[in-house]
Amino acid sequence: MWDSFWEWLSKLPPGSATFVGALTGSSFGLIAILIGAFVNASLNRGRDDRLRDEERIAVASMLYAELKGIHRTLTENAQHMTDKPPDHDGGFMVPEPSIKLLPEMVSKIGLLRADTIRTVMDAYVLTEQYLEQLILVGGSLQANMPENRQLVYMDAHHAPFVIEFNETRAGVVKEAMNALAPYLK
Repeated sequence: MWDSFWEWLSKLPPGSATFVGALTGSSFGLIAILIGAFVNASLNRGRDDRLRDEERIAVASMLYAELKGIHRTLTENAQHMTDKPPDHDGGFMVPEPSIKLLPEMVSKIGLLRADTIRTVMDAYVLTEQYLEQLILVGGSLQANMPENRQLVYMDAHHAPFVIEFNETRAGVVKEAMNALAPYLK
């Protein structure tokens, strides 16, 4: 087969041989460029996937840490009121749970799975509504507090409700933490 190709090529006029040579070289060049582009695209895709995975882990870690703090606050407050109930004539103060990281992470929360997002957002929504719910059952918001820190005063007879309320909310927060746990390495 190659012998007949070389014989055919030798019988062509001198300009045709130059054309065939240029066509062959161009073809090899085009194939090399295409292979290089595919390899580069594969490497870029791998790098982008790795960076996205690292960012996903960072987002999950930050949300997990914040939810863990909220969970600890809710459970410790419930335990404290169980161990040392307020005087029947008095009352007690309930602090607002602190949410600082979620607003910074909202733009990146799409890196998580949809079911995880729903579970995490349920916990945050319930945490955001925490003081409002306490006010609806009879608490009073304290005036003259810094903007980022609020307290609700509750009468002593609301202590069992607040204990159960905190434990229920802590359970929802724990579910969100469990949903984020698979992302952590």
